[in-house]
Amino acid sequence: MGAFTEMLLLLLLVACNSTPLLANSTSDCNEQPAYSALDQDICHDGLFRSSRTLYHRAVCLVLALVALINRKRLHVVGTFAYNCFFKRLSRHDSQQQRLNAFYEGQASVYDATRGRLLRGRKTMLRLCAAELEHTAKRVGDSGSGLVWVDVGGGTGWNIEKMDALFGISNFDRVYLVDLCEPLCRVAEQRFKAKGWTNVIVVCQPASSFTLPGIPSLEGSADLVTMSYSLSMLDSFYPVVERLASILKPRTGILGVADFYVSETTETSNNHGFGYHCSWFTRVFWQHWFEFDHVFLHPCRRNYLEHVFATHKVFNGRNHFIIPQIIQIPYYVWLGKRQSSANADGCSLAQSSAIIEKCAVNSSGSDRGWIRLPYRPERPEHAQFTTYIYAFTWEDPRCDLQALDLKPGDNLLVITSAGDNALAYAAHQDQITLHCVDMNPCQNHLLELKLVCLRALEYKQFWQIFGNGRIDGFTDILESKLSPWLSQEAYQYWRNNVDTFGGTQAQAGENRLRRMVVDKLLGPSNLYTTGYSGLALRCLHVMLRLTGTKDAALRLIRNALSLSEQMHVWRQHMRGWVQGTLATWFLDNPVIMWQLLGVPINQWNMLRSEGSMSQYVRDTIEPVLARTSLADDNYFYHLLFALRYSPTCCPDYMTKQGFDKLQRTLSADTPLDQCTFRLHTDTILDVLAMMRPGELTKAVIMDHMDWFSAHDAQQEVSALARAISKDGFVLWRSAARHPWYVKVFEANGFSVEAISVRQPNTMKPLDRVNMYASFYKATKL
Repeated sequence: MGAFTEMLLLLLLVACNSTPLLANSTSDCNEQPAYSALDQDICHDGLFRSSRTLYHRAVCLVLALVALINRKRLHVVGTFAYNCFFKRLSRHDSQQQRLNAFYEGQASVYDATRGRLLRGRKTMLRLCAAELEHTAKRVGDSGSGLVWVDVGGGTGWNIEKMDALFGISNFDRVYLVDLCEPLCRVAEQRFKAKGWTNVIVVCQPASSFTLPGIPSLEGSADLVTMSYSLSMLDSFYPVVERLASILKPRTGILGVADFYVSETTETSNNHGFGYHCSWFTRVFWQHWFEFDHVFLHPCRRNYLEHVFATHKVFNGRNHFIIPQIIQIPYYVWLGKRQSSANADGCSLAQSSAIIEKCAVNSSGSDRGWIRLPYRPERPEHAQFTTYIYAFTWEDPRCDLQALDLKPGDNLLVITSAGDNALAYAAHQDQITLHCVDMNPCQNHLLELKLVCLRALEYKQFWQIFGNGRIDGFTDILESKLSPWLSQEAYQYWRNNVDTFGGTQAQAGENRLRRMVVDKLLGPSNLYTTGYSGLALRCLHVMLRLTGTKDAALRLIRNALSLSEQMHVWRQHMRGWVQGTLATWFLDNPVIMWQLLGVPINQWNMLRSEGSMSQYVRDTIEPVLARTSLADDNYFYHLLFALRYSPTCCPDYMTKQGFDKLQRTLSADTPLDQCTFRLHTDTILDVLAMMRPGELTKAVIMDHMDWFSAHDAQQEVSALARAISKDGFVLWRSAARHPWYVKVFEANGFSVEAISVRQPNTMKPLDRVNMYASFYKATKL
């Protein structure tokens, strides 16, 4: 038992015996009822004091019991508090003497008292382990001969935790470098207990250490880590430069986890989402940590990102002690030597002739996609904080019939949620798909789907995208997906890990909000996020309020015949949908844009075709009369179920589709022949970078409905330049006869209507049937 606990127990025992108990006071009162009134008052006062004394004793005994049970924890807390806040520290001549004096009395409890304070260490280790494993698989090596240098490794906590992620036996040598002798002694004891003979503790300065067994440090390390040590260096410039020389040129990884404060204004694009701190946070934490010789000035992180190329980054907030009030900024950062990264000044040209030069985060031919670079700070990208569409609302079955895909086809498609692009690739091999979207988050979603297809087993893939939720998504993201994701996509999904539901310790500030939303609106998942998810939430609220939720679930859960579907619709749902929904929901242009992504130009085209009540009837009833919502029509199935079923889902989510796409994405294909090319830009800019006649086909969804006459002319003329002879463009429109057909014809296209929806008929355009027409424009 520690001295602190013994002292606490002694004080409690003294408190328990400090007030004498009035002996036999109760029995005296009961046996002598004839006492005078004064005597009775005295007796009652004795009873009161006696009860209070018993209460005090009971409280003290409970506290003593708690202290006895938690004596180890109390000892840890007491040791930490004494050494950090009460121990007198004299002046020292060097940093090593200061560190030794500060940690001498608390080295044994260091790990037990830093778990909640030093956040991000596990994330950094998982990312590093995933990169090492990914590199080992690419080069066909098990990882033998690897060298890891943990600078400022302290007690060896990082190395012990890494063993569970990427076994220490995989390393030829592991070096822990630290200047503090008490912490190094703890590390040596830890490694000796583990029996690790390949782990060496080096108690030397970070700026001048030598590694036993390695005569020349230049390019010797596969992995270098710094866990809350960069901010403690008195002179950090030479250390950062030295680590750059130690790291291997092409495959070496530097991992850092540390506190930080941001600059007053954003001056770099490498800091990532959530970098900026408030004025109070910047000033308070910088000065607070300086009392302990921990320096958070932005120059440290800036210089790190100047010397190294940013590979992955995550900016977090440690809600230490009091959530939402005390928020300590920290970051997790992975970098590589500048020579191994793509040049920052790479042109944004996106023609296949320079595709390899501009590929982001693509280090070989082990994937079937590349993400083209973009500038997140540009206004057209920065305006988006999430995706609009969590699912695609155009039927790829009709697209595939019209496309007649063949090997060698080169298509331009709008990304949206990526479902249709994946459907095309699952249907036909050896095609190229230029997936274009101005919203970076839409490409983040498609990139995540591609990475999951490449890196996961089918069961996990189905949970993420079929069910829309999975427990432990953060671990999956960091341990399995991160090496394949671009920096921007990783940042987005790391900051939105609660998208896929489940209990996420890292969700922090979102947890309370999620609990309230889930209680009111039902469980959340992928398909309840984004603007389309908000629309689904509103729909389900209306289903509950109108008492038609059960009827909607009958349509998708029971294998109803088509006539039975129509009966459920007409008896239980048609009245409020054609009335309330059409009047209050669809007939409001603001709601249509905010929830369904329908701009005012398209809404005007929709209204010109008739009333909203007529539109709803012509949309839904033909679908229910011709398609099964339980077995085939996955669009409306998702609408009511908020998830897919194994028998009603997009083709790429089936086991057969998954296997085919996984083979495509895993093939040994040169970068300039990969299947998916993700462009975060406008269609006009992408077309301008292509060679004349480079595309064979294009699918632009309902994109043209959004345009003015000037915009339509610009884009159609660009399509005419990029589309080869006899190539064609497919699109859908909210109007039966869209005005811009003449624009296509004026630019050398022959236009034909593949199908046009007629009012008061029971023949749907496709399984969605929300558009009035489907057109094809062939280049003459």
